[in-house]
Amino acid sequence: MSSSRRRFLGGVSAAALAAQFDASRIVSAFAPAFAEDYEFKVGYHTSAWGENTERAIDEISALGFRGVQIQAEDYRKYANRPAEFKSLMATKNLSVVSISSDGLTIKPDTEKQEIADRVAMAKWIKEVGGLYLQASDNARAKTGVNDHDDYKKLSKRLNEIGKRSFGEYGIKLGYHNDMGSMGERPDDMVRILDATDPKNVWALVDVAHIQAAGGDPVRFTRDYLNRLAYPHFKDVLIQKTQVSLDGKGGRPKIDFVELGQGMVNFPGILQIMKDYRYKGWIVIELDRARGGRTPKESAAINKKYVDEKLKLKV
Repeated sequence: MSSSRRRFLGGVSAAALAAQFDASRIVSAFAPAFAEDYEFKVGYHTSAWGENTERAIDEISALGFRGVQIQAEDYRKYANRPAEFKSLMATKNLSVVSISSDGLTIKPDTEKQEIADRVAMAKWIKEVGGLYLQASDNARAKTGVNDHDDYKKLSKRLNEIGKRSFGEYGIKLGYHNDMGSMGERPDDMVRILDATDPKNVWALVDVAHIQAAGGDPVRFTRDYLNRLAYPHFKDVLIQKTQVSLDGKGGRPKIDFVELGQGMVNFPGILQIMKDYRYKGWIVIELDRARGGRTPKESAAINKKYVDEKLKLKV
């Protein structure tokens, strides 16, 4: 059993014990009647809009979402104008949930700059009223596999970023399990989480990426809820490819799709979050609109699923 899993089980036991003395702290796993009344905050990612930052913000706000996660490109446009961006958010009745920060490496010659860049992002997020900094890496071995030392280097870098972003600005660092990253596979994500300090590094779980990498998003959410910064709700279709003449199959074809159109068990994930009284954001993400739809049309499909199937108030 992993150390994070043990911490999670210990936390649940502690909550159950505390509930004997304070009914307000009972988690719904022990009092299911409370779960249906629990309200989540639902935000939307600007990724599908590309560099059209203002259009993304306008349309996400028009659909009624309460928060946004922005891209690094959005940040760069407003890096020297945090007050202006904060005012824009207020005008649109939106909160800044987080900012994406991709491309973290394990190269020694770029370490100081990579850390400094992300700490600067954390400072900016604080200034605009945000909460989280997402980090994902581009350090997966191009050939072969990453060795133990590679994971130590990545974990050390994540720890330092998280220690400074939270210690200096109160911004939590969430490690994101991107496809093609060192944390792509669920076991690798666990390896990184177990090698990092839970005070400094949280899990920013993309449930579609867990599914696409062969994992079970419901089980992963259950096992690592104690490390969850917030989840990305995204759906995925996985199609097996034909077996070649040499008996080997290629990589499955993966398509990220609107919620409810793929394979992810969102009701199961949501129930775990309700049962253990998760308090925080859910961010819906779709990297690009599909089928000739606009980003807003895809976002409206996602909103309808959240409203009608998951019964969440956007």
